[in-house]
Amino acid sequence: MTCRVDFYVQSGGPAQGRLTLACRVTEKAFQAGHQVYLRCSSVEQAKTLDQLLWTFSQNSFVPHCINGAGKTCAPVTIGNEPANSETAQVVVSLAGDPVSDFPDFLRIAEIVGSEEGERESGRRRYRFYRENGIEPTTHEIKL
Repeated sequence: MTCRVDFYVQSGGPAQGRLTLACRVTEKAFQAGHQVYLRCSSVEQAKTLDQLLWTFSQNSFVPHCINGAGKTCAPVTIGNEPANSETAQVVVSLAGDPVSDFPDFLRIAEIVGSEEGERESGRRRYRFYRENGIEPTTHEIKL
């Protein structure tokens, strides 16, 4: 299996727009029938995304739960621990470091915010994947 890596880069919009962007990418992966792990940078961010997934769109339902132990509890699992390839096919990542075991997954979606620190983190993650034989695709998303 070859892993596909996509970078979704927030172009403009509010600072917290990357969280909404992560919800949109997660929703698309769920609708495509994948088990999704939404990887956060902290427990607090996981709690925020837990609430946001209920409210970011009036027209969608994304069944999800918070779980830091790497076990699946719904089609979308939110946590700040590394993803488990036995319970997820797609990783949507807001974490500052790359998914080091990326070959174990079908797809990695790296979310990059509009703030300079987030951009620099995104550039480091992008370099990691390229240095490991993956040519990521970048999508500029205007919010």
